[in-house]
Amino acid sequence: MNELADLVFAGGALAVAAPVAAVLRLPAARLLLPPGEAARIARFRQPQDRLERAAAHGLLRHLLAPRLGRDPAGIALARDEGDRPFLPGQPGLDLNLSHGGGWVAVGLSTVGRIGVDVEAAGRPVDWDGIAPVFLHPGELAAYRTLPAGARPRRALEWWSVKEAFLKATGEGLIAEPHTVRPSPDGAAWRLKRAGLALRAESRLLADGARFAWAVGE
Repeated sequence: MNELADLVFAGGALAVAAPVAAVLRLPAARLLLPPGEAARIARFRQPQDRLERAAAHGLLRHLLAPRLGRDPAGIALARDEGDRPFLPGQPGLDLNLSHGGGWVAVGLSTVGRIGVDVEAAGRPVDWDGIAPVFLHPGELAAYRTLPAGARPRRALEWWSVKEAFLKATGEGLIAEPHTVRPSPDGAAWRLKRAGLALRAESRLLADGARFAWAVGE
């Protein structure tokens, strides 16, 4: 899968992003889902949403099956009260998934919580209109100093990094993103929240989509 953008973190965490098309070229047997997961995905109304969710869960099984020595279709996830997925019987393993814009992302960690987010670049977004909703006042002031042409790329980065952080804490977008202000650390970001110390990074993917991941330190 040379189309994957994958990053291995020292200490036992892995984040992978891949085009849906690349995942679907993997051997079908490596992408099999347990009946319950397949049925849950089938309930989503939009075909593209179903396709991307199935690809994300298939990629998760592709990565987990050899690690656990189990059949992919036998890896059944559960969900906590915040609807965050976890693997019963594996308390030392944290996982997270994301999908959008023809991309999927999977995060696995044995060193603490992990959150991943992948955001498409092509969809029309009124960034100036929604910036006050998800940017901290200090970030919003910096955003407004940027040239108009530079704003969408910067906003997409902020959005994806914050979502990765909030998925790692388990809050998701139930939290108010404008209250979250990660601290820049070179090309990375750091955040202390919900009793966790987290570090995040992000990168542009081939078509301008943004992939972000956050891991407990």
